[in-house]
Amino acid sequence: MIRINFISVLILTFISVTAFAQDNNIKLGFSDAFLGHLNLSYEKMVNEKNTFQVKIGYWQPTISPFIDDETISPEAFTLKESNGGLNTSVEYRFYMSGNTTPTGIYLAPYLRYFSQSALFSDQIDGKAFDVDTRLNTVGVGAQIGYQLIINEIFTFDFYFFGAGIDHHNLKMVYQLQQAQAGFDYDSITDDVSEVFEDINYLESKLEHKVTDDNLTSKLPFLFPGFRIGVSVGVAF
Repeated sequence: MIRINFISVLILTFISVTAFAQDNNIKLGFSDAFLGHLNLSYEKMVNEKNTFQVKIGYWQPTISPFIDDETISPEAFTLKESNGGLNTSVEYRFYMSGNTTPTGIYLAPYLRYFSQSALFSDQIDGKAFDVDTRLNTVGVGAQIGYQLIINEIFTFDFYFFGAGIDHHNLKMVYQLQQAQAGFDYDSITDDVSEVFEDINYLESKLEHKVTDDNLTSKLPFLFPGFRIGVSVGVAF
């Protein structure tokens, strides 16, 4: 009896999915994977011209064959550990074709969030410091793309231009690798500021907080954000 009910559920599920064929898309970030960014998207049709898409991903740049430690390390730092980061975004797509499937050119406003952490080391006046670095980003923007569905199954999503504005919150915690009683962390604030001296906009926004145990430097700033890439998946 249980087996019959289970089969009935499968049949009903298949009928339901078939009845709403191509209302849904599940896609993997194809081009992003080469940069160490693994992400999965789910797109749902709202009507003939609009869809809603949610993306969630994990970025670990050190697994990319095209990115090395020096690429993601500030000039004065040495990367000790990259912990990877989570990111998510939501889009509302406006398709120009008006087909019953989400195909053709589209315009998509988006909202995204990104979080990343890493551990660096830095040498200042002959002393070695661990630099625990965390970055949180919230961004808004819009992208233009083209989506193609082949044989009513295979989806190719080309988002060839996206631009917006991102608000970044960078936090760096400096701590001596070899504890030294009475060390004045205020003495290294100028050295930390020099990391950003080539960009006056960033250096002027840097905030320092000194305690007996560490130096915490915070850098909130706005910066342009861009999106480009290819996703592949299935429609159902």
